[in-house]
Amino acid sequence: MSTAPNAGRKVLVSTMKNEGPYLLEWLAYHKSIGITDFCIFSNDCTDGTNLMLNRLDQMGVVKHYDNPQGPRMDPQRSAYSRANKLEWVKSADWVLIVDADEFLNIHIGDHSIDALIDACGSPDAISVNWRLMGSQGQSKMSIDPFKGELVTERFTKGSSFEDPENGLVWGFKTLFRPDKFSYFGVHRPKFDRKIEITPGMVTWTNAAGKPMGDKYLEKGWRGNSENVSNEFAQVNHYAIKSREDFLLKRLRGTANSKNKDRIDMEYWDKYDINTHEDTTIPTDNVRAQMDEWLKDTDLSALARACVDCSQRVLDYQLTVPEFRTFIDTGHFTPMKDKDS
Repeated sequence: MSTAPNAGRKVLVSTMKNEGPYLLEWLAYHKSIGITDFCIFSNDCTDGTNLMLNRLDQMGVVKHYDNPQGPRMDPQRSAYSRANKLEWVKSADWVLIVDADEFLNIHIGDHSIDALIDACGSPDAISVNWRLMGSQGQSKMSIDPFKGELVTERFTKGSSFEDPENGLVWGFKTLFRPDKFSYFGVHRPKFDRKIEITPGMVTWTNAAGKPMGDKYLEKGWRGNSENVSNEFAQVNHYAIKSREDFLLKRLRGTANSKNKDRIDMEYWDKYDINTHEDTTIPTDNVRAQMDEWLKDTDLSALARACVDCSQRVLDYQLTVPEFRTFIDTGHFTPMKDKDS
């Protein structure tokens, strides 16, 4: 297998809250496909995620920044705005912005980011469509970093690329050259309003190396029937995981909202898609990297404490009968108003 040219320094930017139980797998995986630097923001953590990130920063694995939130602030957009002002990030050859439940899954060559960039013709931006990965009916968490199962190995069924189950399915995330754009967006980079948008001003492809279309120069975060593809890559989006994992997610809210009520059963139904088997994501080197990091006694202690905290929070949630029923049966009946 030929090796693709080195595409230079590749920085992953993300922001998170209470993602500690899943953090090490996500970092190890993206390191294995060629991410060279991690720029991680965190806000309002109560499970110790921020403490794990502090230790990983001390170990040289990531660079961690606090992302304090004021009233009505958006954690994602404030983090990405701050990242865009960091010279070491802005001067990278490539930037990838993904959440802690999203994994860039590359199908081409040696499954590296370099291989994806080379296959797409070294453009200025590559938008990669989601595959929403469902729960497969699983009810229990497996969050122990020492002996738990990997998220990427547990959940192997997801959505369609050809026949979308709902309007979210064709969403994408974008790998891009930061010097070609003005701002970092959640799904794609953006231009300053003062810049005149002209056709062909940057080369922007999908995950098959084909043009996304000039309309994306101005706006858009979802593909269409003309450009959706997972030929060279896809983003595995593990938005819900198991029912127990989902209850924890509901409690913390989403990365782009402080409102935990946004995570409701309608959210579950939209993301719990299990129509297509997909075991393409390469996980061979992930566990070994996690184990290497966990040899650090401080990180090991923090990881154990984070898992214990998460389990205690879940146990408390399960004292609510409606939540207990959801875990046991997969069905949720909204709580009745006490005055009704």
